[in-house]
Amino acid sequence: MAHFERGAIMRAPSAEVRAGGKGIDAARVTHSLGKPATLLDEGLDFKTSSYRGNIRVATMYHEINSPTTTIVNEEGPTISTSEWMEYLRAIEREIKPREIVASMGSFPHGVGEAEIAEFITMVHRNGSLIFFDTAPHFLRWALAHGADIVSPNLDEAEAAISGSAEDLFKGEDSNGEDRAKRAALAFCELGAQVAIVHAGALGSALAYAGRSTFVPTAKVVVASTVGAGDSLAAGFILKCEEQGDVTQLGSIDLKIALQFGTATAAAACEMGRAGDVDPTRVKTLFEELVQTS
Repeated sequence: MAHFERGAIMRAPSAEVRAGGKGIDAARVTHSLGKPATLLDEGLDFKTSSYRGNIRVATMYHEINSPTTTIVNEEGPTISTSEWMEYLRAIEREIKPREIVASMGSFPHGVGEAEIAEFITMVHRNGSLIFFDTAPHFLRWALAHGADIVSPNLDEAEAAISGSAEDLFKGEDSNGEDRAKRAALAFCELGAQVAIVHAGALGSALAYAGRSTFVPTAKVVVASTVGAGDSLAAGFILKCEEQGDVTQLGSIDLKIALQFGTATAAAACEMGRAGDVDPTRVKTLFEELVQTS
C-alpha cells in the first residue's frame, strides 16, 4: 500500500500469501545458494511434524517506494508434550554430525525452559552445534542451557540481557555499533560461544573468545528489509560449514562467515521478498565487503 496509518480504513492494491518465517526464509536462501535445504514445496525437501491447532500467521503491510514495513505476529497454537517430542524426533532424524542446527523464530505455547534444554541436549548428543535466533525469553533459556551461537537483533539482545519487555520493538539504533558489540560480548559471558548482534542498517557485531568485531552492511538499494536477519543467518552458517568442522570454532574464520552472511542479507533486501537471493549478486557483494574491510 502507499501508506499505512493506524486507525484508518485502507485498501491494499495487491496481496501475497505464502509460507514464511525465520526458518523458512533461511531454507529458501540455502536453496537459492545451491545447498541442500529441507522445507515444504518450492522444490525443497519436506519433512513434517504434526500438531493440533491453527497455523501461526504474520501479517505484513509493506509501503510502496518505502523501506517501512509494519508486521503483526499472531500468537499461534499451544502444543502438547507428545507433539513436542514428535517434533524433536523429526529433527533428530535429520541431524548430521559436525553441522550447525538453526533454531529460528519463537517457539509455540507449551514450550518452556525444560523443553529448550532438552532440544539443546539432543543437538549436542548428535555431535552438532545449535544456532538460536529467537525471542528474548527463549534466548535467555537457551543461553542457560548451552546454546552455541546466538543471533538476535539489537532490540532483542538488549531485552534478553536486561529482562525487559519484548512485545514492541522499534529498531532504534543510535550508537548502534558500540551497543551491538557490548551486547555480543555480554552474550558470550552468559554462555554463548559465538554471538552476533544485528544493528539494522549499520551492520552486525560478532563476539568470540572475548573479542568483538563489527561488519558494516553492504550498500544496496533496499526493496524490503523483512527477513534480512534470516538471510544473514543462512549465509553465515553456510560459510562456517564450508570451512570445515564447525565444532572446532577456533579453526573457522568467523568474520569471513559474517561478511558472507551480510552480503546474503543485502542481496535479499534488494529482491524484496524474504529469503530470495541471487547467488551472483551475493558473490559480488561479499567480494566488496572483504575488499573494504
